[in-house]
Amino acid sequence: MAKKFGTRHKNVVPSGPKFDDAYEGVRFSATFDYGELSLTRAAAQLAPRSKTATTGVAFVCLAGMVAVLMISEDNLVWALVFMVPALVALNAITNWHKLQLRYARKTTLGAADGIGRRHVVVCEDAVHTQVEGGAVTSYPLSELRAVYDTEDCVVAGFGSKRYVYVPRAALSENRFRDLVRFLREKRR
Repeated sequence: MAKKFGTRHKNVVPSGPKFDDAYEGVRFSATFDYGELSLTRAAAQLAPRSKTATTGVAFVCLAGMVAVLMISEDNLVWALVFMVPALVALNAITNWHKLQLRYARKTTLGAADGIGRRHVVVCEDAVHTQVEGGAVTSYPLSELRAVYDTEDCVVAGFGSKRYVYVPRAALSENRFRDLVRFLREKRR
């Protein structure tokens, strides 16, 4: 007697809502899950030079405080004037990740309706984002101010707390590199 094998079923993942790519001049299209991890990765890309500037302020203030105390021990008021901004800057550096995440939550990256599936369409003249609920937001590429990228993601900044996040996993490696190159060219 021959053994009977049961039918194998593939694990079918239910498809999410259908997103629309009906735009002119579509260059790139990506659909991905957007949650807390994505928000954290996007937040880590915001204002990368600000931390360096804050570190510089802390160093200058601490050096000024030491110089004032070396010149005269009677200048405690001036030493305090240098110490207070140094402590504030050091506190900001220590909590930099939390500050970035707090800022990101106040931008389009942290919009309450944006948690879930997202669809980003990059066209010749604009970037369109769509969330599960169907809300579509468009950003003209003429307003593109900054492009922050790592090997994990790219964040495009359009000013006025408007950002678009695209993870590398949503595109192939070559398409992701092309997207970063395209956004950098459009920024100029």
